[in-house]
Amino acid sequence: MKVYKLYVRDEYLEMIKSGKKVIEVRVAYPQFKGMKPKDKILFNNLVPAEVIWVKQYETFKQVLREEKIEKIFPDKPSFEEAVKRFHGMYPKWKENRYGVLAIRFRLLKPEE
Repeated sequence: MKVYKLYVRDEYLEMIKSGKKVIEVRVAYPQFKGMKPKDKILFNNLVPAEVIWVKQYETFKQVLREEKIEKIFPDKPSFEEAVKRFHGMYPKWKENRYGVLAIRFRLLKPEE
């Protein structure tokens, strides 16, 4: 089991803590290549979670077509707005070069 430290913007951390955001989407950088179920995530060094599944996609658009947007962005933006958010966080060349990961997780209690 490996522990991944992921940093998210404060508004997304609040969505994770509330249990509304349950899928984290990232560019599939090489350091995430071996991520698998039962691995742990520590969001912003504060919020522990466990990986349930990891799926590889080619693009952010593909993720948004196949996963429920409200599990990624609980404030339910439109498809186009969600794509814009991702491209505001990641340059298009990184998406094209590495692909995209959707990481389904569950929150852990601090003692888990």
